[in-house]
Amino acid sequence: MARIPLVTREQIAEKEKGAYDAFMASRAGRPNIGPYSLLLHMPEMARRLEALRLYLRDESSLSPKLQELVMISVAREMGCAFIWYAHAAAARQAGVRDDIVDSIREKRTLVNLDPDEQTVVDFTRELLQNRTVSRPTFDAATARFGQRGTMTLTNLIGCYAVLAYNMNAYELQAPAHATEKPLTP
Repeated sequence: MARIPLVTREQIAEKEKGAYDAFMASRAGRPNIGPYSLLLHMPEMARRLEALRLYLRDESSLSPKLQELVMISVAREMGCAFIWYAHAAAARQAGVRDDIVDSIREKRTLVNLDPDEQTVVDFTRELLQNRTVSRPTFDAATARFGQRGTMTLTNLIGCYAVLAYNMNAYELQAPAHATEKPLTP
């Protein structure tokens, strides 16, 4: 149970009911799990953050495999069990090797990553741990993914970090996953 309950339409200010309705329609009426169960207390913000998340996910400058690798790296760096719950299996399905997923979860040294994987993991870790990215890491990302891909990478990390901050602050618990071990501190 999170620190705040799921908000109902009746609890939303009249001026935000349109945003609430639009958001609910976009999610097929299912914000009852995950970060949006929290963010829907501010429906316009939830709608805009979801639009950004969807825009970044549709961006072709980073493959789905690399995007999922970014998401599980954000989950690990920020200790966000819900992002892990939502993306560890998806990362495997997108082509991230089992040993990489397991090593990220267990905080083990990553070995034998391909250059694209190494670049997104290094970039994600540096940005979240140091609040900046070194010139060599930035240059490696730009060389591999171009300016657009590096911008996508940066903002994908930021978007999922915002989600993680909210889930961590409001103590949103992740449900048990059918196939994945949970993320532990």
